[in-house]
Amino acid sequence: MKYIDATTQNSLKQGVMELLGLSAGEMIQMFMSIYEDTEKEPWEWVRDFLSELGVNETLEYIQMFHLSRRLDGTDIQANNNLEQLLVEDSPLSDFFKKHKVTFKPHEGHIDLYYKGELQPLEDEFRYDGGNIYYLRSRLGYNKSQDYCVNGFAFRSYLEKNQYFSLLSCCPELVGNIESLLGIHGMSTDYYNNSQYYCIEYLIPMTDVIFDMGYPPETDKEKTVEFLHQAILRLYDEWRGSNFLCDDNLILRLADDACIKSEWFVKAEEL
Repeated sequence: MKYIDATTQNSLKQGVMELLGLSAGEMIQMFMSIYEDTEKEPWEWVRDFLSELGVNETLEYIQMFHLSRRLDGTDIQANNNLEQLLVEDSPLSDFFKKHKVTFKPHEGHIDLYYKGELQPLEDEFRYDGGNIYYLRSRLGYNKSQDYCVNGFAFRSYLEKNQYFSLLSCCPELVGNIESLLGIHGMSTDYYNNSQYYCIEYLIPMTDVIFDMGYPPETDKEKTVEFLHQAILRLYDEWRGSNFLCDDNLILRLADDACIKSEWFVKAEEL
């Protein structure tokens, strides 16, 4: 099977049923069994169910729904990693330069400059505003870099996810640098010259990393984990759970990877 369409709850349900060979009635019976089982948590029940059933097919691709407020003039089909966006010529680096903010790679991380002066992000007590720990992480000061392109596995209810409103005004990086350096109006400038999108990509399963503790490694393991989370998501909707909005599998690429143009499906204006 190429992929399961996770655009809507109905398309997700149909895809799960097709891959597992289940009827609509059997899906309802499964939900009732999960609900009535007092000994197992839902995630345990689904894990055991998939193990006993056996998943014989492996998904080749997976959708990733990327929320992004893009500056006007940005190639909507391109999606470079953060290091490339900041240290190379791009609409984002040009925007920062307009506000006298520049970046340079240095010994495994990215140095931040304001008005030509290096900002010592090692000194966590120097600044009054902004989340310096977030900035240190995104700019690679920690042992693990965080330059990756990421997104969500499920499109439904994304507008109700906590990150939807958080990312709607401007990228977290822009807002935190504005607060850290006291650059009045930078976020507003970004908002006024940009558009908010949900960008859909269809990515080979081999290129995707599930952003979770102990992520699955093989395509077969990723398929089983995707089905696990898809069934739990469908079950939560069936029983009217409020957890559905924020419980969305986060997908990412490797830190040095970029979105390939052939992975682009569409950009939805929000």
